[in-house]
Amino acid sequence: MTVFFFFAAITLVSIISAILAAEIVAQPSMLAMLGPFSTGLLGLAACFALAASLLFILDPDPVSGLDATIPRLMRTLPITGLAAMLWLPMYLSLFNRLRRVRLAK
Repeated sequence: MTVFFFFAAITLVSIISAILAAEIVAQPSMLAMLGPFSTGLLGLAACFALAASLLFILDPDPVSGLDATIPRLMRTLPITGLAAMLWLPMYLSLFNRLRRVRLAK
């Protein structure tokens, strides 16, 4: 059951961070000011920060009680890297779709 909550937390955090980051940075004003490439990189950093902070708050590590000597941030960063396999493709596809739609208007 603990493994289910671990993967459910990673999936939900990935979906939330990808949608929020893509919605925030894919504004026409930001695209015009920074350009599409720089805006995409800014959103990528925002998505990483959102995912890392949400995973730090949730602490979905199933063995967190056993690793008392390892700081919580050091346990969160590898989990964020694992979650990047989900949020990175989600963010990139959402950002490109929103960028095309908002620039076409």
